[in-house]
Amino acid sequence: MKLFRTTDGTALNYRSMGHGKPIIMIHTIHMNHTVFEDVAKRLSRHYQVILIDLRGHGYSDKPLRIDFEDYAQDISELMDFLYLKSSLIIANELGSSIAMDLAVRFPDKVTELVLINPTASNDMLPKERLFLKYAEKVRTWDKADQEQFFEKHLYYAKSKVRKFLKGVDNSAELLTDYEQRAVDSSFQNKDIKDLLMQVNKRTLVIAGDANERVTPIESKDVADLIKDSEFLIFKKSGVYPFVEEKERFLKTLKTFTEKSAKTASV
Repeated sequence: MKLFRTTDGTALNYRSMGHGKPIIMIHTIHMNHTVFEDVAKRLSRHYQVILIDLRGHGYSDKPLRIDFEDYAQDISELMDFLYLKSSLIIANELGSSIAMDLAVRFPDKVTELVLINPTASNDMLPKERLFLKYAEKVRTWDKADQEQFFEKHLYYAKSKVRKFLKGVDNSAELLTDYEQRAVDSSFQNKDIKDLLMQVNKRTLVIAGDANERVTPIESKDVADLIKDSEFLIFKKSGVYPFVEEKERFLKTLKTFTEKSAKTASV
């Protein structure tokens, strides 16, 4: 575990592995950097991979007030600390909103974007929207039964994801009510659509077909609003295409980055 302290005094937990061109990976809300552990090890054979626990998450500090813009600011400062001029950014779900904010506010620091299951909806958090959809059926069930039910609406390879999640730190369970509220509030009511139309980076949008928390239709809407974007559906994936179809994800990423390099050399 390595700690970096931001200019406002917040301690952030991060990891760096491998050598080469940098890739920064941004997790979604109430997750942490360990969600990328397996795929990051593969990428680190050819890249320097930087993983970070966002403020309010994992082993980073948990302020009781977080502004959405703090996340991108933190990543920008970490990049300066690590002497990274620019980086490819890979982000999952609501982490994609942070990646886009970084690309808009600090354009020189972002080369390309890979957004996994992004959404422009900000009426409520994705997990809350999914629960609301099935509330009449599951609201009186105990938590274990609810989680088993929602697996069918989140993942394609349910047993693979179940095994994978056992190796991911469940740091969200350690949050106090106040800390969780600070994180939730930071992502709500942010005008993501306005942000999308300002993104000026080559972007790959990947959607897991089995994901009902952020549907492929929502992710396609994101891709349609970014002028230089590609959109792919992973048919045998849900929330975690980089787990459920890891080899295809790595091959797709390789093709995307190679195409970017060819375009840059023209």
